[in-house]
Amino acid sequence: MISRPLHPPLPQQPSVHCATLCQLPDGTLLAAWFGGTRELARDVVILGARMEFGSAAWSAPRVLVAVPGHALGQPVFLPLADGRLRLFCNVVPPGGRWTGALPHFQDSADGGLSWGPLQALMDYSGLMFRSVALHLPGRLLLPVYDEREWRSLMLISEDGGERWRLGEPIVSPPGNIHACLAGLDDGRVLAYLRTGGRGGFLWRTVSRDAGESWTPPQPTSIPNPNAGLDLIRLTSGDLLLACNPVARGRTPLALLLASPDEDWGKPLALEEGAGEYSYPTLLQARDGMIHMVYTWRRERIQHLRFSENWLRQRLTPSA
Repeated sequence: MISRPLHPPLPQQPSVHCATLCQLPDGTLLAAWFGGTRELARDVVILGARMEFGSAAWSAPRVLVAVPGHALGQPVFLPLADGRLRLFCNVVPPGGRWTGALPHFQDSADGGLSWGPLQALMDYSGLMFRSVALHLPGRLLLPVYDEREWRSLMLISEDGGERWRLGEPIVSPPGNIHACLAGLDDGRVLAYLRTGGRGGFLWRTVSRDAGESWTPPQPTSIPNPNAGLDLIRLTSGDLLLACNPVARGRTPLALLLASPDEDWGKPLALEEGAGEYSYPTLLQARDGMIHMVYTWRRERIQHLRFSENWLRQRLTPSA
């Protein structure tokens, strides 16, 4: 396992958060996150870096999106079938809060080296991004959430991402956001959800109709302090979860492994010190290596790289 800062200290963006990852067809990894003087400050921009295929180092960060006077947040990449790369993010009105953020996107035709104009996705205040899209036969599911109502939804596209519509909301008693998706062998889609309120437990729900509707969410046994998480299905078929498995605070940050029956094993702590270690994003690259980025004390984005063999030596799904 290799763990290192994704970028050096950024004097103009001393506070960073909410990193995401994607892999391009040529194997290049892209990361993006937001940074500025503080969350929701008017100088917050979307930053990005890339690790070319075969390299072990990230490029110097550069600004991918900036809207003068507006705070930005919640970047998510989506590689499209026609070769374009899309970057979603939220734009906050001057002096506003996340409840007023509007969803936007911009496209790149050269793998993120240059970008087209920033465009509004839809007129829906408080519709926020966080988790990556799930590709299903004939459709894309892009998890979003309503910051005003604290409920998760799916943006659904049947034409490769050109047009989007909203599916049914996922509603739970304390509120939920940040749905993370995994496809199951029987065609169902599994979603794990960040809890609302003061914290408690992760919630789960499943869809039997490709994300159109969802079963009533139920709490899992995994604690969650109202903080970000990520869930992916590995090529082996097992589920990998990254979260803060405590009811309060954003430390430790840990990994959990389960077979598709969701019988989770014990968490493996990656960060246990004082401070915030949060908002993990997971990706299993085409070479099988697993990558994770996360917020390290709001000071930097940390990058982990490890093999599934390393993971299994430390995390074994419950029998």
